[in-house]
Amino acid sequence: VLCVLLDCGLSGDPRPYEDRHGEPVAGMEESYEVGFNIFRVLLARINNGKDLEALYRGFVRLLRNMHESKNTLLSMPNSTTRLECHQELLILLWKTLEENPLFLDFILTRCDVCELVTPICYLMYVSRKDVAQVGLIHICTFILLKLSGERSFGVSLNRPYRTKLPCDLPLFSGSHADLISITLHKIIVNGSYRLVPLYSCFLTIVCNFSPYWRSMSLVASVKLVNLFELFSSPKFLYSSEKAYRHLALLLEIFNNIIQYQYNGNQHLVYAIVRRKDAFGRLASLTLAKAIYQCNKAFPKSEEPEYDADAEEAAAQVAAMTVQELDEGGRPLPAKKDRGVDGGEPPPRKKPPKGRFLPNEAWMGEIRRTLPLETCNRLLQHLVPVVDDMCRRKNGVVDEIEILEVFKDITMVGLLPVPHAIVIRKYQPNQYTSIWFTAFMWGVIFLRSQKPPIFDKECIELFQVSNEDETAGGGK
Repeated sequence: VLCVLLDCGLSGDPRPYEDRHGEPVAGMEESYEVGFNIFRVLLARINNGKDLEALYRGFVRLLRNMHESKNTLLSMPNSTTRLECHQELLILLWKTLEENPLFLDFILTRCDVCELVTPICYLMYVSRKDVAQVGLIHICTFILLKLSGERSFGVSLNRPYRTKLPCDLPLFSGSHADLISITLHKIIVNGSYRLVPLYSCFLTIVCNFSPYWRSMSLVASVKLVNLFELFSSPKFLYSSEKAYRHLALLLEIFNNIIQYQYNGNQHLVYAIVRRKDAFGRLASLTLAKAIYQCNKAFPKSEEPEYDADAEEAAAQVAAMTVQELDEGGRPLPAKKDRGVDGGEPPPRKKPPKGRFLPNEAWMGEIRRTLPLETCNRLLQHLVPVVDDMCRRKNGVVDEIEILEVFKDITMVGLLPVPHAIVIRKYQPNQYTSIWFTAFMWGVIFLRSQKPPIFDKECIELFQVSNEDETAGGGK
């Protein structure tokens, strides 16, 4: 009921308003406005530290129930009972983050925000293959994108991760930044096809906190470089005109870490050196090579399985609007082609129907958009060092020895001038408002099936289908 009430009317003004006796009230003019919602006003004006702490502790305790209940046996004393209200909790958490700016600042500066990150990653991880849970992963992505736009969130993610989650998460020794990256990697390579529109959002989240990532684990390093190989493969790169945008975000992640957190991230540097061929192929790409690879990957009789420009994908990603800011919070000048990172690209002539084929304009856009210089400079200096070690030891070199050498090497003066840190912040818009309303009522519909109180044939806000239908199931 509270989620429904908070979805109505206008946003509340967080500025407190008191009567002549010092009692908090709503202003007369404000209360007479069309769309006035006292519940949103009250939520926006919570400013007491104890109340904010109670809200945060409640969210953490209830969201942790999802994985803690899996770790206990219900028949044993003091076991944890599973509560089936995680979707409603996520909606309420989002509403609180959106309505009350003090709450966001409070959990980032005075609480351990990693306590929220762990259950959110768990829910995304275990729901990645279920098409009926696509909405759940969307709202988790919204929350992480909102949090990642704040510098203090990226710094907080360096706290060590020690929780044992009841899922097949790869074993790693690292921080909560590693947890997010490993989770998002698993969703990309082993998740539902309906999550393809979120790939850019996943990479944007990692890109936002990458400048503050002090030490990346070996597992996270290998998986990020694996993603680079995946998105630079012909099957992905030539699947559509805009498929390269994933590579641009991954390169920005690598550049942020190399330029700002080189010390402590030897695992990533070593992973890049080991996959030097993938970077070399992209750097030496020509139009003739691109056309040949495209024709080989997609014969005339074969259509791309992955289409980054599909109409459905564009419609869903449009809801995830972000604004590029510098580290001080100042808006950056608009780029010529922003794509899903905010704004609309300049108008183009629509290509003829059929599969995408590289051309001169596309090659020029690739060269302008992909920031390869930092990684190329890194490889130019470190690859000869590794080759020399292999020659001196007849090809038998331990990985630990190479990492120790990388620790002693300084890249000062060898890399380009450090670029400005770019933060992409979530920007609310009408698409997200409509999406959240549809998602909330979808949850209500699913919770009201025993006995069913809604006629699914009469619902127009969202589509209802069964799991065994070829359309994919879910809502």
